[in-house]
Amino acid sequence: MTRQQEAPEEPPAPCLVAEQEVGSASAAAKDPFCALPPELLQRIADLLPPNEVACVLRLASKAMVAQLRRPQDRTVRLWLPVPHPEFVRRWGGDGAMRSLIRVRRTQLPALVAASGSIPNLEFLLARIGRPAATADPDFDKAIMSAAAGAGQVEVCRWLRGQGFRYASTVLPRAAAGGHRAACEWLLADGCPVDRRSAGAAARGGHVGLMDWLLGAVVCDARLLEAAAAGCDLPTLQRLQHTYMEKDGAVLASKWKARMLTAAVSSPTADWRDKVEWLEAQGCRPQPDSSCAAALLPGDQRPRVEWLRQRGYPLTSGAAERAAAVGNMDLLQFILAAGVSIDDDSARRIASKVARGGHLALLQALLHAWGEERSGLRHVAGDTALGGHLRVVAWLLATLGAADVLTVATFRDAACSGSMELLAWLHARGCPWDQSVHAAARRYGSEEQVEWLASMGCPTGGDGEPHQP
Repeated sequence: MTRQQEAPEEPPAPCLVAEQEVGSASAAAKDPFCALPPELLQRIADLLPPNEVACVLRLASKAMVAQLRRPQDRTVRLWLPVPHPEFVRRWGGDGAMRSLIRVRRTQLPALVAASGSIPNLEFLLARIGRPAATADPDFDKAIMSAAAGAGQVEVCRWLRGQGFRYASTVLPRAAAGGHRAACEWLLADGCPVDRRSAGAAARGGHVGLMDWLLGAVVCDARLLEAAAAGCDLPTLQRLQHTYMEKDGAVLASKWKARMLTAAVSSPTADWRDKVEWLEAQGCRPQPDSSCAAALLPGDQRPRVEWLRQRGYPLTSGAAERAAAVGNMDLLQFILAAGVSIDDDSARRIASKVARGGHLALLQALLHAWGEERSGLRHVAGDTALGGHLRVVAWLLATLGAADVLTVATFRDAACSGSMELLAWLHARGCPWDQSVHAAARRYGSEEQVEWLASMGCPTGGDGEPHQP
């Protein structure tokens, strides 16, 4: 399967921007909020749930519209409760789903389940229907897992009453979130016990829940790896002694390496202590260890420097992972350390940077490596797949039309869900063919498909798009 044929990576959870006209000139004159100082209006907003601000308070008066202009005041977060009337207004119309790409349509019911609003979930499922298990075996799994992962016991109870089926991911998702009440209810309701549940709790740092779940599952090396990632050192030592040394079990070298890698990338305050203790237990550094640290959010350069001083190798893999999260400082540090980067690795780095839309980092790669070695000529599709119009525009200005305005770029843009990018490419004469329409049909939105057809994008001879 070529890159153009792969499904796009799942985008972040959807948000909506609340934009509605409110009030009239006469209503504004009577607006009681106009007499309140801006500081008090903001204080009122800060005391309310964020979706109440975006859906209700902000639209209550002209004064509130003028005051509440921050992005967080205008954003509706679908994984949090949305006032039911506003939810119905947004998703009740005939064309309510037209702008959602395929992955967003899949995410929507799961997000509503996680929000805990049964009325909203019931309304949405009545609108979109519940597919048969043979048509979409993952539908029940996604919604049940989302509700359990958010600790929404009543939603889980309601879903079960509607005939929704359990999946192996449900209990681990509840455990990962530290939701003991949800775990207790799920097990009492007959949810399958998954051996990963205790490890999910451990990885999330929920030690009490992990211990409770160990009454139903068996400790194994996977649990120790999870504890190295999410628990403190005393807990890791206790598990090692209780479940391994006490029974005379011996960890295989691969599990020792995985435990050390987990400790290296641990977010706990005592991660260094865990690394040092695991080294004393015979765990040895692996190339993946420093790579794992590069994936952590925030400034991880001190962590990588500390690991390097202890003999942990820096590899091209670490550079690629730093590129994937857009960590310019860490990537530059790794490259300055003399890490060998072959041409294939350089292209993978540029591809990951482009997919994330990190323009400054792409510009830095161009400055450091030049046009050919940086692989810029091959990343227009990656950038388009992420929907990053600003970066595509920079690539066009830097490289020219031959490397950017291609069918492959248009096809990847059709997977992104960005109508703005599609229109921008079309306005600049970017070529297309049947595969562009097919990509929109498979991954995009109804709005995109209709727009492409209206603009004359080719389809298959029988009116159906050919598969890309």
